[in-house]
Amino acid sequence: MKHPKPQTQTNPTPSPSSRSSSSSSSLSSHLAMVELKQRILTSLSKLSDRDTHQIAVEDLEKTIAALSPDAIPMILNCLYDAATDPKPAVKRDALRLLAAVCAAHADAAAAHLTKIIGHVVRRLKDADSAVRDACRDTVGALAAQYLKGDGGGGGVGTVVGLFVKPLFEAMGEQNKGVQAGAAVCMAKMVECAGGGGEAPVPAFQKLCPRICKLLNSPNFMAKAAILPVVSSLSQVRGLHCCGLGEVGSRVGELM
Repeated sequence: MKHPKPQTQTNPTPSPSSRSSSSSSSLSSHLAMVELKQRILTSLSKLSDRDTHQIAVEDLEKTIAALSPDAIPMILNCLYDAATDPKPAVKRDALRLLAAVCAAHADAAAAHLTKIIGHVVRRLKDADSAVRDACRDTVGALAAQYLKGDGGGGGVGTVVGLFVKPLFEAMGEQNKGVQAGAAVCMAKMVECAGGGGEAPVPAFQKLCPRICKLLNSPNFMAKAAILPVVSSLSQVRGLHCCGLGEVGSRVGELM
């Protein structure tokens, strides 16, 4: 009895029409992304004009809400560029919109959090106090978004480091304004993450000795700016920092 020969399967070669359809779809996606980027840039350019500012903000917020995940890197890059614009109004809104992107697309934006925070912290060098205030508010919004949920265990404890590392680096710069701005941002981070008993307590606990070390450093010139950090830490439920009260007293003496 003869056994039938096994049939060999061959992958069908894509037809020219199939290849053409795929290429056409890819081109359409590319063109749509180019058009979206141009629309975003146009709206950003209108932020500096008082007459078009509010409309531009609303357009950008609507665009952000409707973004697909693959468009997140593109809009972040647009906002990074806008945050270096010569006009303070554009910089302030660009920083605020970074937080809006994260609020609307928390999971997709999380992969870019290190770069986002680093960019915000670099803006603390800006001479305009309103821009530095926008940095503080953006850090607070990001902290409220990403630093709550598991009491500092696992992922959240790690994410705290993404905030703390660039802020402490900024406090190490020989620029009193930058040091003070970073301290204010850290206070806002603790305040916004610490509400409702959901603070990452173990991670915040590690801040205490580093804050004390700053006070003892002759290179840290913005010692008075530490007081809001101490105040925010003291209000975190379940946080026990040895010497925190003494830090507050020392800061008070220095003011």
